[in-house]
Amino acid sequence: MSLELTNAISKALSEGYQIDGEAFGVISGLPPGTDIELLVKNAIRRKAGNEDRVIRKADIEQVIPQELLATQEPVLRISGEAGEIEVMSDPTDQIAPAEADIGFKKLFQDRYWRLLGIARRRPDSRNISNIESMKAMKGQKLDKMKIAGLLSQRNSKHGNVELTIDDPTGTARIQCNDEFAAIAMKIPLDSFVVAELSGGKGSQIYTTSLTMPDVPSRKPVTSSHRGYTVLLSDLHIGSKMFLEEDFQRFILWLNGKLGDLDIVSRVKYVVIAGDLIDGIGVYPGQEYQLSERNLKKQYSLAAQLIAEIPKHVKVLVSPGNHDPVRQALPQPAISVDVAEQLYALENVKNVGNPASVKLDGVNFLVYHGRSLDDIIATVPNLSYDRPAAAMQVLLKSRHLAPMYGKRTALAPELRDMLVIDPVPDVFHSGHVHAIDVLDYRGTLIVNSGTFQAQTPFQANMGMEPTCSIVPIVDLSTLAVLKRSFTKQVFGPSTT
Repeated sequence: MSLELTNAISKALSEGYQIDGEAFGVISGLPPGTDIELLVKNAIRRKAGNEDRVIRKADIEQVIPQELLATQEPVLRISGEAGEIEVMSDPTDQIAPAEADIGFKKLFQDRYWRLLGIARRRPDSRNISNIESMKAMKGQKLDKMKIAGLLSQRNSKHGNVELTIDDPTGTARIQCNDEFAAIAMKIPLDSFVVAELSGGKGSQIYTTSLTMPDVPSRKPVTSSHRGYTVLLSDLHIGSKMFLEEDFQRFILWLNGKLGDLDIVSRVKYVVIAGDLIDGIGVYPGQEYQLSERNLKKQYSLAAQLIAEIPKHVKVLVSPGNHDPVRQALPQPAISVDVAEQLYALENVKNVGNPASVKLDGVNFLVYHGRSLDDIIATVPNLSYDRPAAAMQVLLKSRHLAPMYGKRTALAPELRDMLVIDPVPDVFHSGHVHAIDVLDYRGTLIVNSGTFQAQTPFQANMGMEPTCSIVPIVDLSTLAVLKRSFTKQVFGPSTT
């Protein structure tokens, strides 16, 4: 991108104007030597007093000689065929909550049996016994016997940790000595755990091994063709802190107007993992932080921005805790009643949270990430600035929200739709507003940051968001590129 073009964009943004994709295409195709800054300045002058703050193709055409328009050629040439989104699982049509007492019992029973099945796929965990069988062996040698269940309690005293494990047949209390105490403290409550046993003094039972269902080491599926998926979350459109200028730069980049065409021409998908808008009434006093206080208008603004994404790029949208769907997990897709304009976009697919989709054969698990609050708060040595480590704990648990009764609300469903099965090639979350990337046993973990500046709440908590830096996944290798769309640093990012 030329210096003149960069200065022209900066001039428009500094005066509160945006340049839409078509207008940018006209400007960027003008012959060398054209005074682009003057053209943009004249276009702004003509729009003075107009509430429309977007410089469009017609505005530019009115201030340049007609003979120059004939020199225009398309900037973006698409490499390869447009992709399609294959939805493997979406909770939207499966949600069927039961009465709380029955529903939660069924939910945790289903969690237990499904995770037991996953654990038994491990060669070292095929001969798992139930707790009733263990108790029937009272007085006999328990060495090498394995039981499994949900971790309901954990008590630490004098360096030793006692675990309470439940299965459908009963409850067992197991002692962990110094060797296994640290491991026990890193397992989230209500997670599924397999314990190898040995007898101790009196009636005490000790563990000689603690394992979680975990994901196996594996070679991920990749695409046979080079193509890219852009991972976004937490745009928070409608918030006063929404970084609209940065996002507009991202849109221009997707349209091939800011260079980087070798990458841009191969972008096939954009995945938005929740909090597309800032919502209404999400937290006390939120109304004072909003630039738009109407839900439908927030989605209208979002749809207008997403409509500027090239039509060959498929866009997947799932909800988060700021979107107006039920807060208990799993969440259905955003309703057409509040987001009609979003549904009208032909290249947009709305799904629930979580959702499993295949993009060029690569399995993406898309989950907003609300339970990361609970994991970071309770598992030692985790922090908000490195969320991929907390996402790794979820993979080890083979569950997206193992903890019950904390910040993350769970719905009393008859089936636990938060069990992680199958193993994803890419695990994509957001929520914590911090970009982070990690490879764990062949699964690429990506938390995608935000397009919202630091909020007062985050400032009080000492949380520094990663703003306007976008991770881009090469589907043929699962390598991750990053591009910064901040005004200060536009281009590749090392963050």
